Amino acid sequence: MAVIIASEEAVETNEIGFTLNVQDVHLMFFAPNIETAPVYCRALIGSFGKSECPGDFAEAALTANFFWRATEGATLSLNEQENAVYLTDRFDEEAFENEKAFTDYINTFLRNVYDWQQHLANYINATEAMK
Repeated sequence: MAVIIASEEAVETNEIGFTLNVQDVHLMFFAPNIETAPVYCRALIGSFGKSECPGDFAEAALTANFFWRATEGATLSLNEQENAVYLTDRFDEEAFENEKAFTDYINTFLRNVYDWQQHLANYINATEAMK
């Protein structure tokens, strides 16, 4: 297993993961099998209210997931228990072997998170406006 480069702000959560807060985004890194890659990174995009339905947003997310055309290789998912949308990306350990690779990965992933946070906010605002 390669040495993982992370900033000093990274907090180890257990033997297979760590979290990192970057600006206003909480990133959770984890490896289900520490002996073999891949490593995953997950971030909360946002939540729907209890009475809101993902409807059209779910359609947009599924379209974006198709061959990862609007997620830059990541996957959008809905946690039904939380009524929350997450973005999860998978990558090989080489992404963390040096600081530049790590920074590039984080910046790309964050750009994707911010884009989808805006999509979700637009959807929720449009839904509210129609009520």
